[in-house]
Amino acid sequence: MWLYCHFPQLLLDNRVRLQPDSNTLPLALYQLQGNQSVIVQCSTLAREAGVKTSIQTVMAISLCEQLQLVEYIPEREQQVLQQLATRLYQWAATLVLYPSKGLAIELSSLAQLYGGMDAVFNTLSREVDALPIKAQLAVADNPLAAQLLAEYDCPVSLNPKESAQLLAQLPIGAAGLGTKTQKHCKAAGFRQLGELIQLSGDEVGRQLGLETQLYLERIQGRQQQSYNFFTPPESFRQSLDLVTEIPHWQGLLFPLKRLFGELEDFLYQRQKVTQQVSIELHHRYEPPSVVPVALAEPGWRGQSFLSLLQLTMESIPLPEAVIEITLVANELLQSEQHNSHFFGVQQHRHETLQLIGRLQAKLGNNAVFSPAMNDDPRPGNNEFRRPAGEKPQILSAAPKRPLWLLQPPQPTSVDLWELCHGPERKVCGWWDAGDIARDYWIARDKFQRVGWLYFESGQWYLHGWFS
Repeated sequence: MWLYCHFPQLLLDNRVRLQPDSNTLPLALYQLQGNQSVIVQCSTLAREAGVKTSIQTVMAISLCEQLQLVEYIPEREQQVLQQLATRLYQWAATLVLYPSKGLAIELSSLAQLYGGMDAVFNTLSREVDALPIKAQLAVADNPLAAQLLAEYDCPVSLNPKESAQLLAQLPIGAAGLGTKTQKHCKAAGFRQLGELIQLSGDEVGRQLGLETQLYLERIQGRQQQSYNFFTPPESFRQSLDLVTEIPHWQGLLFPLKRLFGELEDFLYQRQKVTQQVSIELHHRYEPPSVVPVALAEPGWRGQSFLSLLQLTMESIPLPEAVIEITLVANELLQSEQHNSHFFGVQQHRHETLQLIGRLQAKLGNNAVFSPAMNDDPRPGNNEFRRPAGEKPQILSAAPKRPLWLLQPPQPTSVDLWELCHGPERKVCGWWDAGDIARDYWIARDKFQRVGWLYFESGQWYLHGWFS
Protein backbone atom coordinates (compact mmCIF):
# COMPACT_ATOMS: atom_id res chain seq x y z
CA MET A 1 0.00 0.00 0.00
CA TRP A 2 1.10 3.54 -0.79
CA LEU A 3 0.22 6.90 0.72
CA TYR A 4 0.22 9.79 -1.71
CA CYS A 5 0.43 13.40 -0.51
CA HIS A 6 -0.75 16.01 -3.01
CA PHE A 7 0.07 19.66 -2.33
CA PRO A 8 -2.16 21.68 -4.69
CA GLN A 9 -0.49 25.05 -4.02
CA LEU A 10 2.77 24.10 -2.42
CA LEU A 11 4.84 27.16 -3.31
CA LEU A 12 2.16 29.61 -2.20
CA ASP A 13 1.47 27.81 1.09
CA ASN A 14 5.19 27.64 1.86
CA ARG A 15 5.54 31.35 1.24
CA VAL A 16 2.69 32.13 3.62
CA ARG A 17 4.18 29.72 6.17
CA LEU A 18 7.52 31.53 6.16
CA GLN A 19 5.96 35.00 5.80
CA PRO A 20 2.63 35.10 7.63
CA ASP A 21 2.32 38.83 6.93
CA SER A 22 2.10 38.04 3.20
CA ASN A 23 -1.36 36.61 3.84
CA THR A 24 -2.81 39.94 4.92
CA LEU A 25 -3.39 40.88 1.27
CA PRO A 26 -4.74 38.83 -1.67
CA LEU A 27 -1.83 36.91 -3.15
CA ALA A 28 -1.45 34.96 -6.37
CA LEU A 29 1.35 33.24 -8.27
CA TYR A 30 1.45 33.68 -12.07
CA GLN A 31 3.28 31.89 -14.85
CA LEU A 32 3.93 32.69 -18.49
CA GLN A 33 2.19 30.11 -20.69
CA GLY A 34 2.95 30.94 -24.28
CA ASN A 35 2.16 34.60 -24.78
CA GLN A 36 -0.16 34.79 -21.79
CA SER A 37 0.38 35.39 -18.11
CA VAL A 38 -1.86 32.99 -16.18
CA ILE A 39 -2.70 32.58 -12.48
CA VAL A 40 -1.54 29.16 -11.24
CA GLN A 41 -2.00 29.49 -7.45
CA CYS A 42 -3.98 31.96 -5.36
CA SER A 43 -4.69 32.57 -1.69
CA THR A 44 -8.03 32.40 0.10
CA LEU A 45 -8.36 36.22 0.10
CA ALA A 46 -7.73 36.25 -3.64
CA ARG A 47 -10.39 33.58 -4.23
CA GLU A 48 -12.89 35.52 -2.15
CA ALA A 49 -12.28 38.48 -4.48
CA GLY A 50 -13.11 36.35 -7.53
CA VAL A 51 -9.59 35.33 -8.56
CA LYS A 52 -9.11 31.71 -9.60
CA THR A 53 -6.50 29.60 -11.31
CA SER A 54 -6.17 29.48 -15.12
CA ILE A 55 -7.42 33.03 -15.65
CA GLN A 56 -5.13 35.70 -17.09
CA THR A 57 -3.40 38.08 -14.73
CA VAL A 58 -5.05 41.07 -16.45
CA MET A 59 -8.47 39.72 -15.55
CA ALA A 60 -7.28 38.86 -12.02
CA ILE A 61 -6.14 42.45 -11.42
CA SER A 62 -9.44 43.79 -12.74
CA LEU A 63 -11.25 41.56 -10.23
CA CYS A 64 -8.96 42.50 -7.33
CA GLU A 65 -7.01 45.76 -7.50
CA GLN A 66 -5.06 44.92 -4.30
CA LEU A 67 -3.86 41.59 -5.71
CA GLN A 68 -0.16 40.90 -5.02
CA LEU A 69 1.41 39.03 -7.95
CA VAL A 70 4.51 36.86 -7.59
CA GLU A 71 6.09 34.83 -10.37
CA TYR A 72 5.72 31.06 -10.07
CA ILE A 73 9.09 29.28 -10.35
CA PRO A 74 8.80 25.47 -10.73
CA GLU A 75 12.38 24.90 -9.54
CA ARG A 76 11.61 26.74 -6.34
CA GLU A 77 8.58 24.54 -5.74
CA GLN A 78 10.74 21.50 -6.37
CA GLN A 79 13.09 22.69 -3.60
CA VAL A 80 10.16 23.05 -1.20
CA LEU A 81 8.99 19.53 -2.06
CA GLN A 82 12.45 18.18 -1.24
CA GLN A 83 12.39 20.01 2.07
CA LEU A 84 9.05 18.43 2.96
CA ALA A 85 10.39 15.02 1.98
CA THR A 86 13.43 15.58 4.19
CA ARG A 87 11.14 16.39 7.10
CA LEU A 88 9.06 13.23 6.54
CA TYR A 89 12.15 11.09 5.97
CA GLN A 90 12.63 10.60 9.70
CA TRP A 91 9.27 8.77 9.82
CA ALA A 92 9.43 6.85 6.55
CA ALA A 93 12.56 6.17 4.54
CA THR A 94 10.83 4.85 1.42
CA LEU A 95 9.72 8.03 -0.35
CA VAL A 96 9.28 8.83 -4.04
CA LEU A 97 8.97 12.41 -5.29
CA TYR A 98 6.43 13.36 -7.96
CA PRO A 99 7.47 16.91 -8.88
CA SER A 100 6.41 19.39 -8.28
CA LYS A 101 3.37 18.89 -6.05
CA GLY A 102 3.41 15.41 -4.61
CA LEU A 103 5.23 12.55 -2.96
CA ALA A 104 4.45 8.91 -2.26
CA ILE A 105 5.32 6.87 0.82
CA GLU A 106 5.35 3.07 0.89
CA LEU A 107 3.32 1.89 3.92
CA SER A 108 3.39 -1.90 4.02
CA SER A 109 6.98 -2.15 5.21
CA LEU A 110 6.19 0.22 8.12
CA ALA A 111 3.18 -1.68 9.49
CA GLN A 112 5.17 -3.90 11.83
CA LEU A 113 7.32 -1.00 13.00
CA TYR A 114 4.36 1.21 13.95
CA GLY A 115 1.97 -1.53 15.06
CA GLY A 116 -0.42 -1.80 12.13
CA MET A 117 -1.45 0.07 9.01
CA ASP A 118 -3.79 2.40 10.91
CA ALA A 119 -0.95 3.51 13.19
CA VAL A 120 1.31 4.12 10.19
CA PHE A 121 -1.25 6.29 8.44
CA ASN A 122 -2.16 8.21 11.60
CA THR A 123 1.49 8.99 12.33
CA LEU A 124 2.27 10.16 8.80
CA SER A 125 -0.93 12.15 8.37
CA ARG A 126 -0.29 13.90 11.69
CA GLU A 127 3.19 14.91 10.52
CA VAL A 128 1.82 16.15 7.19
CA ASP A 129 -0.87 18.19 8.96
CA ALA A 130 1.81 19.82 11.12
CA LEU A 131 3.76 21.24 8.14
CA PRO A 132 1.38 23.43 7.81
CA ILE A 133 0.71 23.18 4.10
CA LYS A 134 -2.57 22.17 2.50
CA ALA A 135 -2.36 18.50 1.58
CA GLN A 136 -4.75 16.00 0.01
CA LEU A 137 -4.03 12.40 1.03
CA ALA A 138 -5.01 9.08 -0.48
CA VAL A 139 -4.05 5.42 -0.09
CA ALA A 140 -3.99 2.77 -2.80
CA ASP A 141 -2.05 -0.35 -3.73
CA ASN A 142 0.25 1.60 -6.09
CA PRO A 143 1.53 5.19 -6.23
CA LEU A 144 -0.22 6.15 -9.49
CA ALA A 145 -3.64 5.09 -8.26
CA ALA A 146 -3.05 6.89 -4.95
CA GLN A 147 -1.96 9.99 -6.85
CA LEU A 148 -5.17 10.11 -8.90
CA LEU A 149 -7.31 9.69 -5.77
CA ALA A 150 -5.40 12.39 -3.89
CA GLU A 151 -5.50 14.91 -6.72
CA TYR A 152 -9.28 14.45 -6.96
CA ASP A 153 -9.46 14.80 -3.16
CA CYS A 154 -11.23 11.50 -2.59
CA PRO A 155 -11.88 10.17 0.92
CA VAL A 156 -9.02 8.16 2.42
CA SER A 157 -9.57 4.44 2.81
CA LEU A 158 -7.07 1.85 4.00
CA ASN A 159 -9.26 -0.93 2.61
CA PRO A 160 -7.93 -2.02 -0.82
CA LYS A 161 -11.44 -2.88 -2.11
CA GLU A 162 -12.80 0.53 -1.12
CA SER A 163 -9.80 2.28 -2.71
CA ALA A 164 -10.42 0.33 -5.93
CA GLN A 165 -14.09 1.43 -5.90
CA LEU A 166 -13.13 5.07 -5.40
CA LEU A 167 -10.66 4.75 -8.27
CA ALA A 168 -13.31 3.27 -10.56
CA GLN A 169 -15.67 6.20 -9.79
CA LEU A 170 -13.18 8.83 -10.96
CA PRO A 171 -14.42 10.82 -13.95
CA ILE A 172 -12.45 10.46 -17.18
CA GLY A 173 -11.21 14.03 -16.80
CA ALA A 174 -9.52 13.12 -13.49
CA ALA A 175 -7.88 9.90 -14.71
CA GLY A 176 -4.64 11.52 -15.86
CA LEU A 177 -5.30 10.74 -19.54
CA GLY A 178 -4.15 13.01 -22.32
CA THR A 179 -6.54 15.54 -23.84
CA LYS A 180 -6.85 13.60 -27.10
CA THR A 181 -7.54 10.33 -25.25
CA GLN A 182 -10.18 12.00 -23.11
CA LYS A 183 -12.00 13.20 -26.23
CA HIS A 184 -11.97 9.66 -27.68
CA CYS A 185 -13.28 8.26 -24.37
CA LYS A 186 -16.13 10.74 -24.18
CA ALA A 187 -16.99 10.19 -27.83
CA ALA A 188 -17.14 6.45 -27.15
CA GLY A 189 -19.47 7.01 -24.20
CA PHE A 190 -16.99 6.40 -21.35
CA ARG A 191 -17.61 8.65 -18.35
CA GLN A 192 -15.74 6.97 -15.49
CA LEU A 193 -12.35 5.32 -15.17
CA GLY A 194 -13.95 2.06 -14.02
CA GLU A 195 -15.60 1.63 -17.41
CA LEU A 196 -12.18 1.61 -19.05
CA ILE A 197 -10.71 -0.73 -16.45
CA GLN A 198 -13.44 -3.30 -17.12
CA LEU A 199 -12.39 -3.55 -20.76
CA SER A 200 -9.84 -6.12 -21.83
CA GLY A 201 -6.37 -4.94 -22.63
CA ASP A 202 -6.69 -5.80 -26.31
CA GLU A 203 -9.92 -3.85 -26.61
CA VAL A 204 -8.39 -0.78 -24.93
CA GLY A 205 -5.40 -1.04 -27.25
CA ARG A 206 -7.65 -1.20 -30.35
CA GLN A 207 -9.82 1.76 -29.33
CA LEU A 208 -7.41 4.05 -27.48
CA GLY A 209 -3.91 2.88 -28.38
CA LEU A 210 -1.10 0.93 -26.75
CA GLU A 211 0.03 3.86 -24.60
CA THR A 212 -3.38 4.11 -22.93
CA GLN A 213 -3.46 0.34 -22.46
CA LEU A 214 -0.12 0.37 -20.63
CA TYR A 215 -1.22 3.36 -18.56
CA LEU A 216 -4.34 1.56 -17.36
CA GLU A 217 -2.24 -1.47 -16.43
CA ARG A 218 -0.05 0.82 -14.31
CA ILE A 219 -3.10 2.22 -12.54
CA GLN A 220 -4.19 -1.33 -11.65
CA GLY A 221 -0.70 -2.28 -10.49
CA ARG A 222 -0.27 -4.92 -13.19
CA GLN A 223 3.06 -3.52 -14.35
CA GLN A 224 6.23 -3.79 -12.31
CA GLN A 225 7.46 -0.29 -11.59
CA SER A 226 10.96 0.94 -10.77
CA TYR A 227 11.21 3.88 -8.37
CA ASN A 228 13.81 6.54 -7.82
CA PHE A 229 13.68 6.65 -4.03
CA PHE A 230 14.33 9.95 -2.31
CA THR A 231 17.63 10.56 -0.53
CA PRO A 232 17.96 13.63 1.72
CA PRO A 233 20.32 16.27 0.31
CA GLU A 234 23.78 16.71 1.79
CA SER A 235 23.38 20.47 2.09
CA PHE A 236 20.74 23.03 3.00
CA ARG A 237 19.45 25.72 0.67
CA GLN A 238 16.19 27.61 0.99
CA SER A 239 15.02 30.80 -0.65
CA LEU A 240 12.27 33.20 0.27
CA ASP A 241 10.70 35.74 -2.09
CA LEU A 242 9.73 38.88 -0.20
CA VAL A 243 6.23 40.28 -0.77
CA THR A 244 7.58 43.83 -0.78
CA GLU A 245 11.07 45.18 -1.30
CA ILE A 246 12.86 45.71 2.03
CA PRO A 247 15.53 48.45 2.02
CA HIS A 248 16.97 47.91 5.52
CA TRP A 249 18.30 45.14 7.74
CA GLN A 250 15.68 45.60 10.44
CA GLY A 251 12.93 44.61 8.05
CA LEU A 252 14.81 41.42 7.15
CA LEU A 253 14.98 40.10 10.71
CA PHE A 254 11.63 38.30 10.73
CA PRO A 255 12.06 36.41 7.42
CA LEU A 256 15.66 35.60 8.42
CA LYS A 257 14.41 34.20 11.72
CA ARG A 258 12.05 31.93 9.77
CA LEU A 259 14.83 30.71 7.49
CA PHE A 260 17.17 30.00 10.40
CA GLY A 261 14.32 28.09 12.05
CA GLU A 262 14.09 25.93 8.92
CA LEU A 263 17.84 25.36 9.06
CA GLU A 264 17.62 24.32 12.70
CA ASP A 265 14.87 21.79 11.95
CA PHE A 266 16.89 20.44 9.02
CA LEU A 267 20.03 19.95 11.10
CA TYR A 268 18.17 18.51 14.10
CA GLN A 269 16.31 15.94 12.02
CA ARG A 270 19.52 14.73 10.41
CA GLN A 271 21.68 15.02 13.55
CA LYS A 272 24.04 17.36 11.73
CA VAL A 273 25.92 20.52 12.69
CA THR A 274 27.57 23.28 10.69
CA GLN A 275 30.01 26.03 11.48
CA GLN A 276 29.34 28.50 8.69
CA VAL A 277 26.30 29.56 6.70
CA SER A 278 25.90 32.05 3.90
CA ILE A 279 23.08 34.55 3.45
CA GLU A 280 22.44 35.72 -0.10
CA LEU A 281 20.46 38.95 -0.36
CA HIS A 282 19.11 39.36 -3.89
CA HIS A 283 18.43 42.79 -5.35
CA ARG A 284 16.50 43.86 -8.42
CA TYR A 285 19.39 45.52 -10.26
CA GLU A 286 22.53 45.01 -8.17
CA PRO A 287 24.45 41.70 -7.77
CA PRO A 288 23.50 39.63 -4.70
CA SER A 289 25.00 40.63 -1.36
CA VAL A 290 26.62 37.57 0.24
CA VAL A 291 27.02 37.66 4.02
CA PRO A 292 28.86 34.74 5.72
CA VAL A 293 28.12 33.93 9.37
CA ALA A 294 30.48 31.62 11.26
CA LEU A 295 30.28 30.12 14.74
CA ALA A 296 33.33 29.49 16.90
CA GLU A 297 32.39 25.80 16.88
CA PRO A 298 29.95 23.80 14.71
CA GLY A 299 26.37 24.01 15.99
CA TRP A 300 22.76 23.56 14.90
CA ARG A 301 20.81 26.28 16.70
CA GLY A 302 19.39 28.83 14.29
CA GLN A 303 19.30 31.52 16.96
CA SER A 304 23.08 31.26 17.39
CA PHE A 305 23.63 32.23 13.75
CA LEU A 306 20.98 34.95 13.86
CA SER A 307 22.52 36.52 16.97
CA LEU A 308 25.91 36.76 15.27
CA LEU A 309 24.34 38.18 12.13
CA GLN A 310 22.64 40.91 14.16
CA LEU A 311 26.03 42.03 15.48
CA THR A 312 27.37 42.57 11.96
CA MET A 313 24.28 44.02 10.30
CA GLU A 314 25.12 47.66 10.98
CA SER A 315 28.55 47.34 9.39
CA ILE A 316 27.18 45.82 6.13
CA PRO A 317 25.40 48.42 3.99
CA LEU A 318 22.75 47.24 1.55
CA PRO A 319 23.41 48.55 -1.97
CA GLU A 320 19.73 48.24 -2.83
CA ALA A 321 16.42 47.00 -1.46
CA VAL A 322 16.18 43.22 -0.99
CA ILE A 323 13.62 41.22 -2.98
CA GLU A 324 14.71 37.68 -2.07
CA ILE A 325 16.70 35.92 0.67
CA THR A 326 18.58 32.63 0.30
CA LEU A 327 20.13 30.74 3.21
CA VAL A 328 22.83 28.21 2.33
CA ALA A 329 24.70 25.69 4.51
CA ASN A 330 26.97 23.47 2.43
CA GLU A 331 29.42 21.95 4.91
CA LEU A 332 27.46 19.71 7.26
CA LEU A 333 29.18 17.59 9.91
CA GLN A 334 27.97 14.67 11.97
CA SER A 335 26.91 15.75 15.43
CA GLU A 336 29.24 14.31 18.08
CA GLN A 337 27.99 13.18 21.42
CA HIS A 338 30.15 14.15 24.38
CA ASN A 339 30.06 13.05 27.95
CA SER A 340 31.64 16.25 29.15
CA HIS A 341 28.24 17.77 29.96
CA PHE A 342 28.62 16.34 33.47
CA PHE A 343 29.28 18.97 36.12
CA GLY A 344 28.45 21.72 33.67
CA VAL A 345 31.66 21.41 31.64
CA GLN A 346 29.91 21.25 28.30
CA GLN A 347 27.57 24.09 29.21
CA HIS A 348 30.52 26.25 30.21
CA ARG A 349 32.29 25.50 26.93
CA HIS A 350 29.12 26.31 24.98
CA GLU A 351 28.78 29.69 26.68
CA THR A 352 32.46 30.43 26.06
CA LEU A 353 32.14 29.62 22.37
CA GLN A 354 29.05 31.79 22.09
CA LEU A 355 31.04 34.71 23.52
CA ILE A 356 33.91 34.03 21.12
CA GLY A 357 31.50 33.98 18.21
CA ARG A 358 29.97 37.32 19.19
CA LEU A 359 33.41 38.90 19.56
CA GLN A 360 34.48 37.60 16.16
CA ALA A 361 31.31 38.91 14.56
CA LYS A 362 31.80 42.34 16.14
CA LEU A 363 35.59 42.75 15.91
CA GLY A 364 36.56 40.42 13.06
CA ASN A 365 38.11 36.95 13.06
CA ASN A 366 41.68 38.26 13.17
CA ALA A 367 41.04 40.29 16.31
CA VAL A 368 40.03 37.32 18.46
CA PHE A 369 42.49 34.53 19.20
CA SER A 370 43.71 32.15 21.89
CA PRO A 371 47.29 31.85 23.22
CA ALA A 372 49.39 28.81 22.44
CA MET A 373 53.02 27.69 22.71
CA ASN A 374 55.58 26.27 20.33
CA ASP A 375 58.80 24.35 20.96
CA ASP A 376 61.08 27.40 21.23
CA PRO A 377 62.37 27.41 24.88
CA ARG A 378 63.04 31.18 24.92
CA PRO A 379 60.42 33.23 26.80
CA GLY A 380 58.74 35.66 24.44
CA ASN A 381 59.63 33.51 21.42
CA ASN A 382 57.50 30.48 22.17
CA GLU A 383 54.10 32.15 22.21
CA PHE A 384 51.85 32.37 19.18
CA ARG A 385 48.21 32.95 18.36
CA ARG A 386 45.85 30.17 17.42
CA PRO A 387 42.25 30.46 16.17
CA ALA A 388 39.79 31.12 18.95
CA GLY A 389 37.65 28.17 19.96
CA GLU A 390 40.20 25.48 19.11
CA LYS A 391 40.77 22.91 21.80
CA PRO A 392 43.81 23.93 23.86
CA GLN A 393 47.11 22.11 23.74
CA ILE A 394 47.79 19.59 26.46
CA LEU A 395 51.33 20.15 27.73
CA SER A 396 52.81 17.37 29.78
CA ALA A 397 54.99 18.46 32.70
CA ALA A 398 54.80 22.07 31.58
CA PRO A 399 56.83 24.45 33.83
CA LYS A 400 55.09 27.32 35.62
CA ARG A 401 55.01 30.49 33.58
CA PRO A 402 53.85 34.02 34.49
CA LEU A 403 50.57 35.40 33.20
CA TRP A 404 52.11 38.71 32.14
CA LEU A 405 55.51 39.12 30.49
CA LEU A 406 57.28 42.48 30.61
CA GLN A 407 58.68 43.71 27.32
CA PRO A 408 61.45 44.59 27.74
CA PRO A 409 62.43 42.93 31.06
CA GLN A 410 63.04 45.46 33.85
CA PRO A 411 66.35 45.59 35.78
CA THR A 412 65.87 44.91 39.49
CA SER A 413 67.81 44.11 42.66
CA VAL A 414 67.75 40.66 44.18
CA ASP A 415 67.66 42.33 47.63
CA LEU A 416 64.03 43.26 46.96
CA TRP A 417 63.00 39.66 46.47
CA GLU A 418 62.76 36.35 48.29
CA LEU A 419 63.88 33.61 45.91
CA CYS A 420 61.43 30.70 46.18
CA HIS A 421 61.96 28.26 43.28
CA GLY A 422 64.88 27.83 40.91
CA PRO A 423 67.11 28.08 39.18
CA GLU A 424 65.76 27.09 35.76
CA ARG A 425 68.69 27.38 33.39
CA LYS A 426 68.20 28.40 29.75
CA VAL A 427 71.17 28.33 27.37
CA CYS A 428 69.75 28.39 23.86
CA GLY A 429 68.97 30.44 20.77
CA TRP A 430 72.24 29.92 18.96
CA TRP A 431 70.36 28.80 15.85
CA ASP A 432 69.14 32.29 14.97
CA ALA A 433 71.71 34.53 16.65
CA GLY A 434 69.31 35.23 19.48
CA ASP A 435 71.24 33.21 22.04
CA ILE A 436 70.61 33.62 25.77
CA ALA A 437 72.27 32.24 28.93
CA ARG A 438 69.99 32.84 31.91
CA ASP A 439 69.01 31.44 35.30
CA TYR A 440 65.28 31.92 36.02
CA TRP A 441 63.75 32.11 39.53
CA ILE A 442 60.27 32.40 40.94
CA ALA A 443 60.44 35.05 43.67
CA ARG A 444 58.19 37.00 46.03
CA ASP A 445 58.49 40.72 46.91
CA LYS A 446 57.52 42.51 50.16
CA PHE A 447 53.96 43.02 48.86
CA GLN A 448 53.63 39.23 48.42
CA ARG A 449 53.53 39.59 44.65
CA VAL A 450 55.02 36.67 42.74
CA GLY A 451 57.45 37.56 39.96
CA TRP A 452 59.63 35.78 37.43
CA LEU A 453 63.29 36.85 37.67
CA TYR A 454 66.41 35.90 35.79
CA PHE A 455 70.12 36.57 36.20
CA GLU A 456 72.23 37.28 33.14
CA SER A 457 75.64 38.91 32.62
CA GLY A 458 75.89 40.07 36.25
CA GLN A 459 72.41 41.70 36.33
CA TRP A 460 69.02 40.67 37.73
CA TYR A 461 65.85 41.31 35.63
CA LEU A 462 62.13 41.09 36.29
CA HIS A 463 60.61 39.30 33.27
CA GLY A 464 57.00 38.81 34.37
CA TRP A 465 54.27 38.59 37.03
CA PHE A 466 52.39 35.56 38.22
CA SER A 467 49.89 37.64 40.15
